[in-house]
Amino acid sequence: MKSFAVYILAITFLSAVLMGLSYQVKLPDGAVEMQVYSISTPLVGESAQVDKMTNFNIYHYYDKFVGIKDCKLDNTLGVAYIYPKDKTDVDTLVDKLSIDVVYTQDLEDGITYYGKSKAGNSSVYIDKQEINVQIVKNKNYIIIGFPLIMGSY
Repeated sequence: MKSFAVYILAITFLSAVLMGLSYQVKLPDGAVEMQVYSISTPLVGESAQVDKMTNFNIYHYYDKFVGIKDCKLDNTLGVAYIYPKDKTDVDTLVDKLSIDVVYTQDLEDGITYYGKSKAGNSSVYIDKQEINVQIVKNKNYIIIGFPLIMGSY
């Protein structure tokens, strides 16, 4: 009977470990940073930097895998991924994410693309157009935000 209890405990422990491993966020290939916009961090571990904002915080993660606390991202307002401009281009990312670009906006140091993608969950409306992805190409980086980039770029 004692060995049966040890067996059950071992299975329970192994299941918990495997479930923990299956609830991880992986930065997309080529991305050097992930920014999570949230009231409180939904991710396990310390972020390298936290920008305290009025209504939410921006958590910066540089590791390739980040664990999700409590297996959900309920308090997350959005996420952005940052790519070095010399490692990828906007057209490649637009194709890879099947983004329909709705319109563009010229910036002083680059260009912003607003669009719709199946990769994005939540949406916002800009000029009566549903938008769930924003891409900014500046002089150093390409930043992709879902639904929008909420930090500086």
